Order: sequence, then C-alpha cells, then structure tokens
Amino acid sequence: MTTKQLNNLNHFWKQYLANYNNEYSEKTLNLIADNNDITAFLHPEDLEYFKSQFGNDFTLFLDLKKMINFANNKIFVDKQRHNILLKDKPINPMIPQPYFGNPKKADIIILNKQPENDFRTDNPLVDGERKIRLRNRILQDLRGDELGFDEKKFLPYEDQHIWFMKYFYSESSILKQFNIDPNRLMLFNYFPYQTSYQAGVPKEFLTLSGHTLPSQRKIGELFANMVRDGRKRIFIVREEEFWTSNFIKVFTPEECQMLIDNMFVFASKQNKYLTLGNILSYREQLEKLKQKRTLSKSDFYKWKQHLKEDRLMGKSDIYQALNNF
Repeated sequence: MTTKQLNNLNHFWKQYLANYNNEYSEKTLNLIADNNDITAFLHPEDLEYFKSQFGNDFTLFLDLKKMINFANNKIFVDKQRHNILLKDKPINPMIPQPYFGNPKKADIIILNKQPENDFRTDNPLVDGERKIRLRNRILQDLRGDELGFDEKKFLPYEDQHIWFMKYFYSESSILKQFNIDPNRLMLFNYFPYQTSYQAGVPKEFLTLSGHTLPSQRKIGELFANMVRDGRKRIFIVREEEFWTSNFIKVFTPEECQMLIDNMFVFASKQNKYLTLGNILSYREQLEKLKQKRTLSKSDFYKWKQHLKEDRLMGKSDIYQALNNF
C-alpha cells in the first residue's frame, strides 16, 4: 500500500459534495433541502453511474427509491423494524461510510455488507449540531483532511460512535479482553451508502457480476492492496457466504486460501457483539454447519452450548489467533 495509492483515494473523496463547495455544514444542508436535492448524498461519480445505467429518472425505481429515502434520513425504523416514511421531513443526507481505519497499520479487518445506521445519530438525544460535527468528521477522515495516513485513527473509536461502543467495545469485547488498541481495526463496507435492512442495498450492487459503483471499486482496490501487501492479518466477516463468493472472483486460489485460513465469522448473524463467545473461525463455522445437518435439534442445541462454553474458556481459534497477535 503506497502513499500515492492512498493519496489517490483521498482525492476521490475530496470530490464529494462538489456542488456544495465540498463541505458538510448547516448551510449545505439548508441548500440541499431548498433544492430538494435527493441525490446530494451520492459521490458525483456514483451519481453519473446511476444516470448512465438507469437513466435520469433512476430515483423513481422502487429498489433505489428505498435506499435514497433512507440515505436522506426520511425513513424511520420503529421497534418492530418497520419502515415509516416521513414525507414532510426535510432532506438530511447521511455521509457514506466506505471504510474506517488506517490501512498502513490495521491488522484486524472487519468486513460488512453495509454501514451501521449512521452511528445512531437518529437518537433524539443527539442534537443537530452534533450530528453535523460527527458526520463532517467522517468526511474529513475520508479525505485525509486532519491526519496523514501515518497518524490516521479508527474514527468510530475516536468519536465513540454508538454502534461501536455497544457492539465492539463493551466490557466483554475481545478488544478489551486482550487489551487491543482499537486503532488496529479497519472496517470495510461493501456498499458505502446508508441503508437499513428493510430499505436494503439494491440487489444489483451486491455481486461483482452485476453493477459496481465507482466508490465500490475504490473500496475493492484498497482491500485487495491490503490483502496483497504480505502483512499478517485476521479478517472478521458478517455474512461469510456473501464475502467468500466475491473473494473467488477477485483473488487467486492461493490468496483465497490465505483469506479463509485467517477468516472469522459471527456465530449469530443477529448478534453483532465482538466477543469470544460470538466469534468462530471459518473452520469452526463449517464444523457447526456439519453438526447442524447431522444432529437432532435438541442435540445440536446442547452441542452449541458446549461449544460456547469452550470458547469462553479460551478453547477457540480466535483466542489462539489473538494470543499470537
């Protein structure tokens, strides 16, 4: 990973909000709302891609419309996980989150399909001024405005994003248990824009054989360069079937094997806590699936409980991997 490559990446994100003096501020938000600019949240190159592939009226397509409404903060998800469209709410675009972390220093890589929900800035206790400041910090981080890559930090930890503190930095997290500096983390989101699981990622953009946004290509290039730089890392993924199916389209068989040998998954897709009890190696996950096929439902439940107890006692691949780190 060369400095030139990283500078090119920063330059790409410096183009963001080009029609609004490249700044995320209260003035910008007011202009976007006045213009009813529902595509302002998109990177200019991504916007041109949508138009070239789907036409100028792409915002009317149902799959894309759901994503656009959510990214503009016009959809509220209630406790029953139902989408509620807030038709009269002003546009309040969320900043994309393609990645966080320092690619020169990170050795624990988290792979997600999509960003967490704008670090829960929809929390009513978070005022508008703080939302703007936190989102602007994300944009500055993408552009490299504050720190060079030698000093770049893991922003969700530095700014205490709610999702990070809850799921990745609880008292039982592996980061605290092994005294790991959170700045050793790097997080990639395959699709960089804000979506909910109900207003999800448009399916056309979830496979390399489908559509790929320019911003997605930038994310992929960064990740591929890190895989190939020879540094020892572990990879913690959600939805491993999704990621492994894309690995084989990009990497050599040897590189794919390296990724799989160093890949860990969440034991439960619904449980996002980064704890010993919830992280399995890919090898352990395959064994779990094998036992699920062969055991009765009650025996499989007992087997899982025994496995979880073993993991909490340190009898697991993630425990050994982190000890070696």
